[in-house]
Amino acid sequence: MSFALGISDFSAGEGIYPAELLIAFAERLGYTHLAAWDTGLHGFPTLRDELAWRLENRLEVAARAPALIAAGVPGAPDPELPPLRLLIGSRFMWKGRPYGALPCSRAGYAALNKLLTEQAHGQEGALPADCAILAEDLPGLELLLQEGVYGLLLGSARNAVACAKALAARLPVVAPQVLRFRTPEGLDLHRLKRAIHTQSTVPRTEALWDPRDAAVPKREWESRFPAAEPAVARATEALRERVCGWDLSWGSWVSAGPLGIDPGAFDAVLAQRVRTGVIERFGAFNGPLESRLAHELDLIHEKGFAAYFLLVEDLVKALKHKGLPTRICGRGSGAASLVSYALHLSNVDPVATNLMFERFLTKERVDPPDMDIDFAWDERDEVIAAVFERYGKDRVAMVANHVFFKPRSALRAVAMAHGRPDAELKSMAKRIEGWGWADAERKDLPALMKRTSDRKSSAAETEVWQRIQLQATRLVGHFHQLSVHPGGTVVTPGPLWEHAAFQPAPAKTGVSITQWDKDGVEAYGLVKIDLLGNRSLAVIRDAYEVLGDKVPKDPGTHSRNDPETQALLARGDSIGVFYVESPATRQLQQRVGKGDFETLVIHSSLIRPAAYHWVDRYVKRVRGEEAYTPSHPVFANLLSESFGVLIYQEDVIKVGVELAGWSHFEADQLRKLLGKPDCARKLPKFEARFREGCAGMGVPAAVVEEAWDMIRTFRGYSFCKPHSASYAQVSFESAWVKTHHPAVFFASVISNQGGFYPAIAYLGDARRHRLTVRGPDANRSLWKFSAEGEQGLRVGLMQVKGARKEEVEALLSERDANGPFASLEDLLSRMDLSITTVEALASAGAFDLWAPDGDRTRLVWTRLGGVPPNVRPRPTDLFDRADLELDLLSLTLELHPAALYRVRKGGGPDRAADAQKPGRRLRFWALVVAEKTVLTEKGEPMQFVTLEDETGLCECVAFPDTFRQRRRPYRVAEVLPVQGLATRQDGLTVVELQA
Repeated sequence: MSFALGISDFSAGEGIYPAELLIAFAERLGYTHLAAWDTGLHGFPTLRDELAWRLENRLEVAARAPALIAAGVPGAPDPELPPLRLLIGSRFMWKGRPYGALPCSRAGYAALNKLLTEQAHGQEGALPADCAILAEDLPGLELLLQEGVYGLLLGSARNAVACAKALAARLPVVAPQVLRFRTPEGLDLHRLKRAIHTQSTVPRTEALWDPRDAAVPKREWESRFPAAEPAVARATEALRERVCGWDLSWGSWVSAGPLGIDPGAFDAVLAQRVRTGVIERFGAFNGPLESRLAHELDLIHEKGFAAYFLLVEDLVKALKHKGLPTRICGRGSGAASLVSYALHLSNVDPVATNLMFERFLTKERVDPPDMDIDFAWDERDEVIAAVFERYGKDRVAMVANHVFFKPRSALRAVAMAHGRPDAELKSMAKRIEGWGWADAERKDLPALMKRTSDRKSSAAETEVWQRIQLQATRLVGHFHQLSVHPGGTVVTPGPLWEHAAFQPAPAKTGVSITQWDKDGVEAYGLVKIDLLGNRSLAVIRDAYEVLGDKVPKDPGTHSRNDPETQALLARGDSIGVFYVESPATRQLQQRVGKGDFETLVIHSSLIRPAAYHWVDRYVKRVRGEEAYTPSHPVFANLLSESFGVLIYQEDVIKVGVELAGWSHFEADQLRKLLGKPDCARKLPKFEARFREGCAGMGVPAAVVEEAWDMIRTFRGYSFCKPHSASYAQVSFESAWVKTHHPAVFFASVISNQGGFYPAIAYLGDARRHRLTVRGPDANRSLWKFSAEGEQGLRVGLMQVKGARKEEVEALLSERDANGPFASLEDLLSRMDLSITTVEALASAGAFDLWAPDGDRTRLVWTRLGGVPPNVRPRPTDLFDRADLELDLLSLTLELHPAALYRVRKGGGPDRAADAQKPGRRLRFWALVVAEKTVLTEKGEPMQFVTLEDETGLCECVAFPDTFRQRRRPYRVAEVLPVQGLATRQDGLTVVELQA
C-alpha cells in the first residue's frame, strides 16, 4: 500500500491545487495516505483543517450508508473505505541539490522546522535527523552518501534511467507518486503561476514540470516502473510505515511564562496580583466580585492559562519601564475577564458592563483564547521590537497572513504575465474598482465584466483579454503570498522551531513571522498575543499631554457620564471620534438619538455589512414605532437590551445553546466559522444542524427562520461585546476632547493621520465647530497641527508637500534654540535650506508674514538673491492661493474647494445645505469626503457617498442605474459637479444622485 506526495498551491509559483482540491484529488486517485510535499510547511494546517472537515462529513454520511446500501441507492458510500491520513513533509534545497524530508518522530519534525527556519534566514542548515531524506535526482543521492547521510532516491517516470542505475548499484529507491497536476490545463496553470512568481511573462517562462509528471490513478502508478519494481515497492511501503509511526500533537496549548517567576508559582502569583488589582480598581471586595474572581481563577488554573496572563502583564510592564506604552486598550474577548481588568490589561469593568467571561474561556474550549492589546500606532513597532529583545529572536515571531488571489489581484497578475501594456492594466484596474466587485467572492470574471459594461467593444472583449479573464477566474482563491498579521505575536517556552517553522517578515527588518497564519497557529495550540496599533490612542495621548491639568482624574468614567459628551454622540456629531465617525454609524446615532455608553456599545457592533435590515428593525423598536413582542422566551431573556436583535458574537452562541440545544463549544464553532473565508461552503451544514436542533427543542419554524436570518448577518466580520465595550470607552474619551477642547482635538486627529476622512474634511468639521484654521507659518507652526487657544487651529509644517522633513525639523530646532526669525533674510542666514524646501514653504504660505503684499513668488526669488529686473512679480489673490494650497497642502484655508471649482468652471447654483429641503432637485459642486461601494442582493454595484461644500455635509446614494450610467465610482478627495433629488428617509436627508 503506497502513498502519495501532494504539492498544493502553497508552493508559490508552482502548485495548482488548493487544499480542498488536492485532498479530493488524492482520494479520487485511490490513496489513503497523503504527505504534504510543498516548499515549506505553510499549508499544512490548511490541509489538516480541510481533511478534518471532510472526515466529519464522511462520518455523517457513513452513518447513513448501511440504510442507503440496503435500499439499493446508487452511489451509496462504502462505510469500509478508510479515510485519508495526512502526513508531514517538505521540500528544500541543500548544497545546491533538491531534497525533501518526511519526519519519522516528533524530534524529526522539530529538526525539519529548524532547517527550514535556518534556510529562510540565509543559512545552509543541517539535514534534519530522524527524517527520511529523499533525493530528487541521482547526484543528490550521491552527495548524501559522500556526507555520510542515509537517503533514498525519489523515483518517477521522468528519472527512470537514474532509478535503474541506482537499483543496479543497490542504492535505495522509493516511488510514492508526486501529485502535481492531471491535465494539460493543469500544466498550463503551473506555467502561468511560475511566470507570475518570477515576475516574467508566460512565453519566457520554462515550466518546472513536464507531461510525464501528470498524475494517474494509484493502481496505474503502481503498475509502472519504478513503482512496480519489487525492491522499490518494498522500500516504499517500509517508508510509509516508518513515517506513519507517530502523530504530531495538535491542540495542546503552548505559551511561554513571564521572565523571573518560577513556573510552579504561576497560579499563586497570578491570584495575589489579581486580588491586589481588584482592590485598586474597586476599593474593596464584595460578594459578586469574590464569586466572579473565584470562578475565573479556577478555570484559568484548570486550563493552565496563568502563565499567559502573567506573560501579557510582563510585556506591558516591561514596556512601561522603558517609557512605552503611554496608553493601552485591552479589547477582544479578553476584555470580558475580571482578571484582565484587575491586571490593568483592559479598561472596562466586565462586571458592571455584564461581559460574559465564557466568551473568552470555557471548560470545553480546545483552541487557545487570545488577548488583544492596542497601543498607540506610533509606538507599536517599538513594542514589537521590545518583545523580540526581551524574549529572544528564537522564541518570538509575529503571525503570518496568508494572502489569496482575489478578482482584482488575479486579473492584474495574469495580465502582467501575458505582457499587457501598463495603460491597459491601469484602465482595467479602474474598471474593476469601479464596478464594486474588486474583492468580492465571485469568481466568474468574464460574466461579471460583460454584465457591468455597456460598451460595444473594449480590451476586455478581445480574444486576449477573454483568455486572461478565464485564467484569472481559475486563480481566484489560490494562495498568493505572505504578509504580516497586524499584531499577532507568539512567544514560546523554548525555541519556536520546536513547534513551527518561521522566516523573515517581508519589509520588516529584524522581525520574523510564522509560516502559518492565525488559524494554523491557533489550531496547533500556539497562544497568540495581538499587539496592535491604534491611532486614536495616540490622538487621546497627544490631546491629554497638551491639556495637562484640564484632563479629569478618571477620564474614562468622567467622559461616559458627561452630559455634553453624550449629547454630541446622540446627535451624530462624531466626525473624528474613534470608531463612531463613519457615515453609517453617525446616521444610526442620529436616528436613535441616544448617546449613553450602553447604546454606543450596541451601535459599535450593530453596524456590519449584512445587518442593514435588522438595523431598521432595531431603530423602529427603540423609538417605539414598532411594537416589540419577543417571538420566543429566549429572545426576551437574552436580547432584551437590544430589542430582540442579535448584536454580539455572544448572541450567536447564546441562541445556538438555548434554541438548538447545542453545547457552548458547538455554538462557538459556528461563531468562528462566520468570520472565515470558507464560510459560504461550510455554513449550510451548520444551518441544517441548527434547524434540526431547534426542531428537537420544539421551536416554531417562524422563530427558527427569524433567528437564522439574524445569524447570517454575522458573516464576514462581527464583534464580541467586550470588544465593543472597550472601543466604546475609547470613543467616549475621544468624544470628550472634541466636546470641550475642539481645537486640541482636531489638531491631534489630523496630526496622527488617522480616521475615516481626509484632512480637508476634518478641517471642514473644525470650521463647523467655529474654529479658525490658520495656515503654515515659519514662526508659529509646529511639525504637527496645533491648537492656538480654544478656537484656533494651526496647520503643521508636516502638511507641506515638497519640503524636506530633515530640513524642516532643523528649522524648528533652530527656532526653539535661538528664537523666532525676524525676516526671511534672517531665516535664510541661519538655515541652509534647499531651493526645493524654500519654494514649497513659500508657496504654501509659511513665509506670508514677510509678504505684506501677498506675493509669494517674490519670496521664492529672495532665496536666489532677489527678483530679476525682467521678472514681473505675480500677485497672489484668493483663488491663486487656494490652487496652491490644494496642490501643496491637499487642503484649502480660506476658500472651500467646491467654491473654487464653482467659480473656475461655473455652474452649480445650489449648495449642500439645500439638501435639507426634501423634494428639491439640486445641482452643486462638492468635495467627496467618504464613499462606500457595495453590491446589492442581485450583485449590482451601488455607492454611498458623503459630500461637502462650504455650507456643510450631505449624505448621498448612487443606486445601480446611476452607478452604471456614470461608469466609474465617486472617489475621496474628488471635487466634482453633482446633481440629484433631495429626499428624507427615516428623519434623515439623503440625496439620490443622478448621472
